[in-house]
Amino acid sequence: MRVRFTLPGDRIATIEEFEGLDGVYQHSDGMLRASRVGKVTYDLKQRYVRVNGLKSILLPKVGDHVIGFVHMLTSNSANIRIVYINELRSDARFDAIYIGRGKIKVQNMFRVGDMVRAKVASILNGYIHVTFRDSNLGVIYTRCNQCGGEVVRLNAEEVKCVECNAVSSRKLAEDYGNVNALRCS
Repeated sequence: MRVRFTLPGDRIATIEEFEGLDGVYQHSDGMLRASRVGKVTYDLKQRYVRVNGLKSILLPKVGDHVIGFVHMLTSNSANIRIVYINELRSDARFDAIYIGRGKIKVQNMFRVGDMVRAKVASILNGYIHVTFRDSNLGVIYTRCNQCGGEVVRLNAEEVKCVECNAVSSRKLAEDYGNVNALRCS
């Protein structure tokens, strides 16, 4: 058997040479072409060819819960790098955006570096928009934004640093501090 990598549409054989199996389609020019990214496997004895897809990318959908970290803040929005989608690790490096509406400023809800749980509200024009409207959504882990020390929850909207005693506001999830939420599969 021979193996090589291919992209969708790449010519991999002719219909006279091989029979196409999974991941292969017959084009009108008599060529067998790849229908997905992957490894082409040729079986020279049985005369078939297939394209075994590479690891698929987990894509977030509306209604999915995501966990990520805030990596950029503006006065009315937060960009969140998604790390988990429905408790499954995602290495795709998707970003989500939260746009604040109303009187509460986004900078009073989050700080750069906060780990947050959100729900995908919509996917518009290639942007993943998230919401924090449920009580189980919000910051699930943070550190002091003054000294980097550990913080403890004071109430539903404030944390206090155990080292420098700085108090800051956050939109805390109901299970804030539950580190098991970060140990998804």
